Amino acid sequence: MPTPDYARIAQLERDLGIGQPDPEPERGIREDRTVCLIKNCDGETEEIRTWSGRLMQRIHLH
Repeated sequence: MPTPDYARIAQLERDLGIGQPDPEPERGIREDRTVCLIKNCDGETEEIRTWSGRLMQRIHLH
């Protein structure tokens, strides 16, 4: 029976962010701020997050 490839398993876990501490939030992506340049815009905002919940991108729809 072949032995598990622990180096490959560790690499895959790092790639997926499993078992890793959450990194510090990046500058430029703020959790609580949405800005629209259209006056009185009431459009929806969609947030794209990683599996761990970290905000990666915010899309504002008009």
